[in-house]
Amino acid sequence: MTDSPWPAPPQGTCGLPPALEVEVAILGAGIHGAALARELTLRGVSCALVDRGEVGGGTSQWSSQLLHGGIRYMLTGDIRQMREGLAERATWARIAPHRCRWEAFWMPHRFGLEGLAHRIGIGLYDHWGAERPGWPPALHLGHVPRAAFEADPRSIQGPFRGATAYADLMTWDRELTRDLAASSGALRLDFHEPEGFEDAGASLKALRLRDRRDGTARRLAARRWVFALGPWTDGAMAQWFGESRKRLRLSSGIHLWFDAVPGCERPWAIRRPKGRILFVIPRDGMLQVGTTEREVDDGWVPILEAERAELFEALGACLPAIPWRSLPVRAEELGVRPLVAAGGVTTHLSREAVLERHARFQNLTLVLGGKLTTARALMDHLATDLTGIRCEASRTEPLRLWDGQPAEIR
Repeated sequence: MTDSPWPAPPQGTCGLPPALEVEVAILGAGIHGAALARELTLRGVSCALVDRGEVGGGTSQWSSQLLHGGIRYMLTGDIRQMREGLAERATWARIAPHRCRWEAFWMPHRFGLEGLAHRIGIGLYDHWGAERPGWPPALHLGHVPRAAFEADPRSIQGPFRGATAYADLMTWDRELTRDLAASSGALRLDFHEPEGFEDAGASLKALRLRDRRDGTARRLAARRWVFALGPWTDGAMAQWFGESRKRLRLSSGIHLWFDAVPGCERPWAIRRPKGRILFVIPRDGMLQVGTTEREVDDGWVPILEAERAELFEALGACLPAIPWRSLPVRAEELGVRPLVAAGGVTTHLSREAVLERHARFQNLTLVLGGKLTTARALMDHLATDLTGIRCEASRTEPLRLWDGQPAEIR
């Protein structure tokens, strides 16, 4: 965990005193840490949100930017995980309409039998996900009319003969994470470097911190601790406590951003081998494509040329009418997914999350794995476990905007 990959802190100071005390200290200001801060605030519990970078500045800003049920789970048979995601998708649409936008995604098919399978499977997906607050009536689901499909340049000269439309929710993940933090009363200790813990044998007592902006030392005391460090969990546990156990394996996916292509109005989700999905999504005046996947060792890794080549090859094979290799790449990003090992071993990986009570420090919980869509539900569960207080408002209370501006639905 070297300091070099982390962005330099901005100018300014924190303004908090050198000695701080809260009920719950949260390390990691990504989607899970920010969601937990909101959950604790809704329950009237004091907390602090600590990060060596900025809120939402790590892997939470490089997700697929979708709040979805997981259409790929229909293919793998993980119906329970899919239905959980669909229920949470509706919750996000209620509490963060200013950061969400419903879309009709097209899944193209190559031949008639595949098209029939899509219509059946996607029909179930939309049936189970029928709760769609704020759904635009102009968007149509199900069979895509041939004229509409053939008018899209992605259909020209390609292997696809038609498409089926399904509903999913697009978001802006970094802004959503920041809104969660803004909706909490947490003491915000972003750009703070952890320098060491104080413990009482079986429990953590306090954390010594150094403000990366001006070098100010601070001490944070808490009764309970939660590490929501995402892909940096194993490295942090090795650095802070000398632990060699690997709780996660990391999978990366890349996104490339091109100029908008005229006629590409609907997002496409293309089935690929091994259950992967190739997304081609018009958004924010550009065209986003991704992802490929590889196993990596850290949360900060570069994009390999082989990854770009594989993605361009897939685009050329699926959507040959668009000259992908001659289009300038306006931006590229690589997101790292922390995959938790099922049953404590890394031979079987899962997109599900695990809340692990630390074996030595009984007041420490580790958030392992998880994904953007179900982060709120997972942290609702954790906050209830930590405090003994249930909170129905978690599913209905609108988020406050990070910048304090009036909410604007995109």
